[in-house]
Amino acid sequence: MATYAFRSIQKLSQMSNAGIRTLNPILRCSSTSSQTKIITGPNNEKIIMPPDGEASYPETLIHEFVWNDSENYPNHIALECGISGKKYTFAQAKDATSYIGRSLRNMGLKKGDVVALMAPNFPETVLGLLGSMSGGLIVTTINPQYTAEETQKQLLKVNAKAMIMSTEIASRVLATTKACLPRETPFIVIDDGTGPIPDGLIPFDDLITRGKSLSPVNLNTNCDDVALLPFSSGTTGLPKGVMLTHRNLVSNIMMSRTSLQAFQPTTSTHQEVVPAILPLFHLYGINVIAFPRLAFGGKVVTIPKFQPETFVKVLERNKITALYCVPTMVLFLTSSPLVKKHYFDHMHMMMSAAAPLAKTDADRFYEKHNVDPNVLKFRQGYGMTESSPTVCIELGQKYSSVGKNVASCQVRLVDIKTQKDITTPGQTGELWIKGPHIMKGYLNDEEATKNIITNDGWLKSGDVAYFDEDFDFYITDRLKELIKVKGFQVPPAELEAVLRTHPDVKEAAVVGIPHERYGEVPKAFVVVSKGKKPTEDDIKNFVKGKVSDYKQLKGGVTFIDDIPKNPSGKILRSKLKQVYKS
Repeated sequence: MATYAFRSIQKLSQMSNAGIRTLNPILRCSSTSSQTKIITGPNNEKIIMPPDGEASYPETLIHEFVWNDSENYPNHIALECGISGKKYTFAQAKDATSYIGRSLRNMGLKKGDVVALMAPNFPETVLGLLGSMSGGLIVTTINPQYTAEETQKQLLKVNAKAMIMSTEIASRVLATTKACLPRETPFIVIDDGTGPIPDGLIPFDDLITRGKSLSPVNLNTNCDDVALLPFSSGTTGLPKGVMLTHRNLVSNIMMSRTSLQAFQPTTSTHQEVVPAILPLFHLYGINVIAFPRLAFGGKVVTIPKFQPETFVKVLERNKITALYCVPTMVLFLTSSPLVKKHYFDHMHMMMSAAAPLAKTDADRFYEKHNVDPNVLKFRQGYGMTESSPTVCIELGQKYSSVGKNVASCQVRLVDIKTQKDITTPGQTGELWIKGPHIMKGYLNDEEATKNIITNDGWLKSGDVAYFDEDFDFYITDRLKELIKVKGFQVPPAELEAVLRTHPDVKEAAVVGIPHERYGEVPKAFVVVSKGKKPTEDDIKNFVKGKVSDYKQLKGGVTFIDDIPKNPSGKILRSKLKQVYKS
């Protein structure tokens, strides 16, 4: 890993300053350790150190980092649309990034201005991200499914100066933004093939065409400047702008690469191919899938939204080598008759995150497709928007574990009541995180920042976890989502994994509801498999034999058509509680 970093820095230091700033070759590195240790910090805190030691990363801007090695494979495909087949080679994509930045600055945008990007997954979505950053601008990503009110709130909070969107949503976005953006705001439209670009708007391709004749941007940007402004609710409250710097993004890519050495280098005969099915307005899609895979020569096939037929066609037409997903996608790959065994012939890894993946779910996949688990390995991960995002990666087939903290990521487990550090396996506490990947803070919200980041730099995750004898971590639930039954803590995820083993259950979610005697009791919301008709007693009796008395479904079972989730696959328990109350 250090070899890669030094090689990259040598190349970067040789670049001319014609549009690319000469970089200061500073490297953050130290000796590595192969064994997890708990050390005592300066404030007597008990720090669980990363077993892979410290990751090396260059002092570079994220867009420069992504294209740094592209000269080694200029004609390989970097980005391809899974719907239209439109492609960009690495040489084309790198040039386009620079041209987009020049065009945006030529429109009057200044360093540090915010560009709002509201589009599904297209190659141009990635180019819009990197191109804006190459112009010294900050990107805030917006869910294309947001309501008018949600969109307006975010645009006003970030004071957006330009907007990039796709044709399909352009008319709706224009109507939405009239009340919150000045008339002279540039509106740029990605042609998604759904119809004509509305009059008066700027075709995205024009940014590339115009930029070719413009002078390179004279960047006055450093690694600690903000590059990205995704939104997150954090541990509590309303969505807040998460200020992520170039350093945050670059360091986290290298931290993950140091701990997960799963990918082969790009050569004349080999290239990793990864579909981008998870949304690129979410940090998992941006800095776990798109940016890292491009930075190391992989081909990213974009898919605008999850539709079974479209997703399967991408698997059929491409020799996919790795898949980043959430547990519900694993269930789809197991149950759908559209999915064929040979789609996995070239695949060596499936990374699941956002929610725990039960061993039973993985076993069903292997059995259904007769896949060798030693060849195609499930990995699990855990992260937060506020940590750029990766914190832990699981490497050893410990299902439902998120694994160990990645290189350069220090963690603590803090008792929720006493606020003292936990050093005993099996004992739950709140996970605290520290490293170069921790956000700068929440935009214009000092109070919320102080509530989540301590004075000495520890990020309070709001997630309850424990570690085992090997220092592998298990996320049991959010602090505010734990069910407390007679003083006992019941993690909903544990019961959900049990429920999914029922032969008639397709999906399940569990929440706590008020109880006069016990405080709270678990209640299940269940989606049944097609053609099945289990009763409430069937489900309750099934669970009864598998968990302790206080974990049983004393709150009952409600059958529903769909489990509400956010774009990253996390169950929206608050919505389920609203269903119960209604």
